[in-house]
Amino acid sequence: MKPLIIKPAFKDYIWGGTRLKTKFGKKAPTETVAESWELSCHKDGLSIISGGECDGKPLKSYLDENRAALGTANKGGELPILIKLIDAADNLSVQVHPNNKQAALWENQNGKTEMWYVIDADKDSSIIYGVKNDISKDELKEAIQNNTVTNLLDSVPSKPGDVFFVEAGTIHAIGKGNLIAEIQQNSNVTYRLYDYDRRGKDGKPRELHIDKGIKAARTERTAVRKTPLCSDGTRLLGSCEYFQVRELDVKEEKTLTVHDESYQALMTVSGSVRVVCGDFDETLPAGTTVFMPAGLGDYTVSGNGTMLITSNPPRYFVGIDLGGTNIAAAVVDEYGNIYGRAATKTKMPRPYNEIFDDMALCARKSAEASGIPFDEIEAVGIGCPGAINTEKGTVEFSNNLKFYDVPILDYMEKSLGKKIYIDNDANAAAWGEYLNGSGKGTKSMVMLTLGTGVGSGIIVDGKLIRGAYDKGAELGHMVIALNGRRCTCGRNGCFEAYASATALVKMTKEAMRRNPESELWRLCRGKLSNMNGATVFRCKDETAKRVVKTYLSYLAEGTVNIINMLQPELICFGGGISHAGRRLLAPVNSMIKRKSFARFGEKQTKIGLATLGNDAGIIGAALLWKNEK
Repeated sequence: MKPLIIKPAFKDYIWGGTRLKTKFGKKAPTETVAESWELSCHKDGLSIISGGECDGKPLKSYLDENRAALGTANKGGELPILIKLIDAADNLSVQVHPNNKQAALWENQNGKTEMWYVIDADKDSSIIYGVKNDISKDELKEAIQNNTVTNLLDSVPSKPGDVFFVEAGTIHAIGKGNLIAEIQQNSNVTYRLYDYDRRGKDGKPRELHIDKGIKAARTERTAVRKTPLCSDGTRLLGSCEYFQVRELDVKEEKTLTVHDESYQALMTVSGSVRVVCGDFDETLPAGTTVFMPAGLGDYTVSGNGTMLITSNPPRYFVGIDLGGTNIAAAVVDEYGNIYGRAATKTKMPRPYNEIFDDMALCARKSAEASGIPFDEIEAVGIGCPGAINTEKGTVEFSNNLKFYDVPILDYMEKSLGKKIYIDNDANAAAWGEYLNGSGKGTKSMVMLTLGTGVGSGIIVDGKLIRGAYDKGAELGHMVIALNGRRCTCGRNGCFEAYASATALVKMTKEAMRRNPESELWRLCRGKLSNMNGATVFRCKDETAKRVVKTYLSYLAEGTVNIINMLQPELICFGGGISHAGRRLLAPVNSMIKRKSFARFGEKQTKIGLATLGNDAGIIGAALLWKNEK
């Protein structure tokens, strides 16, 4: 299957204008055009494929023959959406759409939830969006009968880039001067409540649908949804069970993916965007729509323009990264994209139930920030420091948090009403890097987080390795120096006691005391307390070089042990020390090549840097469910 350029169907209603012709070059047969149905399988206006092997074929016929193009997440076997461009040269009627149950009962059709994206608007343009204040059905009926209904409705100024999510039952109207992209359910059911006493082209008053409209109407005030920036560079405009819509400003080449789960519909709304997918290479001017069948894989966009990307909604999860200092939460979709965040201080020490209550609050706030209703969150994953019993759902021990046999899973499931997944925070970070960061595409990898300690996570054959009783994979506590430095675990000579950021700072301070003339003193303004790992890597004097060389030799020694034991495809370094970049990687790689048992083999373990930063733990926690598959 290949991308398909779509030719729209046109509608000429009495309020239509000429901008679809003048701005987008639409070749409609009428002088004015109210709507172009850009992507439609609805019988009232079928879109047609333009060009290629299927030229002239209705999109509906193509999809009837190629159901897989809709994606594995598609429900019902039909295109669930209809995409329009709307030019309101005059006010549209005040109207409402029924929900699925009402529409099926009254009209034998789907209900109609929709979303508007304002492409252009006159200076004084506005949108009617719900009621100003909560009212009763009787008050609504009386106002309609008295021609005063607009006094009860909320008129919101509109400008380019504004987004309005119009859930079924919301009373609404597009005001004069708006040019809008509308993404909606595949339905053509509208109930007019008020139409300014206008007459149709036949000279007769246009039909109103007051009884059904009042029954369908929601008479509570409607809040405008948030449209947050996502971690993949898009802006989430709207999401519901029927569609997800994102906006992408294209300034430079970017790679996107059409997954097996869903089709994508690309619409250029300003400028022009070049789309390259296999042998499909087209520059799409504003007003052009392309259907991307599910499973096409990667494609690139470039140019200078803005696109709307519509798809089946992904599955949404919340990831929580619980630390000794901060609690961070975010909404993450099944592909690892972050939509909304929330955070608060852990405020230790205090009872675990207070910490868990704040975690639950952060989870809900992250959903609020994302614009995605919490009801649409499928599950919540938690990364927590310490010894985790994943079978019982307890934190058996956490030194950072002073937890002892704490029932985190039961508490959070009752608090949030969601399925909860939990794992050690280092495992969660490694899992995030494996799925969406430096380990993407590998089957086995190890992540070492070089921070206060040395956290580690091991993935083999696509599964997290925890050991028989969940306490394994603690690579920071393998001994690399018998009878060496004391470790926080109580043993001597652990990898953590030599390769953590804490160990590096300790080594640096010891060297500074022996070398009072070192440049390191100037860089930390004469105070040992100002010293950190970044400073010693930045300094170029001999004292700093010796410290770094010694530190890296310890890091390499432990890394070689891991390679000799596991030989993963990748070992990646995360944490603050990893910011040293090539100054860390080049010498460590050199030492490993000399010491690794498999150094003469054809294939070698790659050594790299983690790429997700602090998001690794959140993404990994949110996607812990994938480890259970």
